[in-house]
Amino acid sequence: MGVPVGGRGNKAPYGTTHMRVPVPIKEILEQLVEKYKQAVVEGQEVNLELNSTNVLSLEQATEKAKQILAQKKSAKLSLKNLLTAIYGVEIEL
Repeated sequence: MGVPVGGRGNKAPYGTTHMRVPVPIKEILEQLVEKYKQAVVEGQEVNLELNSTNVLSLEQATEKAKQILAQKKSAKLSLKNLLTAIYGVEIEL
């Protein structure tokens, strides 16, 4: 089954519009649109926040680092915990 595109008698399951975008970011936006369309087709929840990568801010990362250092664990485990907190993915040792 293809991605719903709408047009000429076919209604897409989401609202559409058009806009002019700078050429350097065109490819990034096209990828974002494709991800959105694929999520709609698969019935998944769509989260399009600009900061949806779950990356912590510098202040949040600094606070998390202080909490991890206070635990007095090994450096290897501490770095694993910090990277997991910053990037939101489980890091394997």
